[in-house]
Amino acid sequence: MNRNQDQKSHHLIRGIILIGFMLLLFKLILTNNISLLIAPKMVHFIYFTLFILLILGVVLVLSGTSKENYRYDCECANHHSYPPTFFKSLFLYSLFIIPITTGFLFSDHVLGSSVVMNRTIKLGAYSQDSISKNTNALSPSNATSSNPSSNDPNADLSAEKPDPISETEYSALEKKLLQEKKMIINDDLYVPMMNIIQDHQSSMIGKTITTKGFVYREKKSMQDQIIVARFGITCCVADASVYGIMAQGNVARLPNDEWIQVTGTIGQTIYDGASIPIIKIKQVKKIPEPKNPYVYDMGVRID
Repeated sequence: MNRNQDQKSHHLIRGIILIGFMLLLFKLILTNNISLLIAPKMVHFIYFTLFILLILGVVLVLSGTSKENYRYDCECANHHSYPPTFFKSLFLYSLFIIPITTGFLFSDHVLGSSVVMNRTIKLGAYSQDSISKNTNALSPSNATSSNPSSNDPNADLSAEKPDPISETEYSALEKKLLQEKKMIINDDLYVPMMNIIQDHQSSMIGKTITTKGFVYREKKSMQDQIIVARFGITCCVADASVYGIMAQGNVARLPNDEWIQVTGTIGQTIYDGASIPIIKIKQVKKIPEPKNPYVYDMGVRID
């Protein structure tokens, strides 16, 4: 095989790899599993990426299958040279082919308690600077029990495209939660609601709360204590943070990663020397894992 033909083979393989990545992203979008990897605000970048990968892939495939002889040398001192041997080529292209293949063959993994062990848990979300670190631009009225999706663990929220909540909306939500005796923590406003509960613990004591998440236990936790946890995403799963609220009650038999909905009254406890909210459980029930198990930390928009 002459040098020109060898370079065409590399172009063909690289074009197929780019088209493979494009098809993998397309599959994730069609199945809506893209929401398990990135925040909704990033999805429009994926559409742009699909277009670029398709164009580059087609160009390389056409170049690799063309009968014309082209000059491929870029005259840059061999810095852009092709792998000189078959085994080096096999190793290089396997680094790209294997992820594409596994992406098609295996189901997408949802983060769970095994990941939590390696990250800091934000109990009650942020206790400081909460006004600058909250989520979603849905109306505060959607955060209360009037939201029909609040009690539906199967509600598909992955189609939502949340924007940052405004300071005005955050303040209105804060005022509403302080006035209400019952609250339901839903996915749309999970982070700001947790912020408000943390920042106004003394005012929240005795209020009834309903929340859902997966079970997580730390080694030092008592048998009747669990953390009802959620993963919050800002951009993608690589930056996922762990949010949660401690709960106490008849939970000794609940295994890690079990999805539950908890209802109880808010109290206070000390954890690692700091005061945090805790749910005194009145009712706990197992629920199916939501279609979109993550919540999104989108920030607060300055009015």
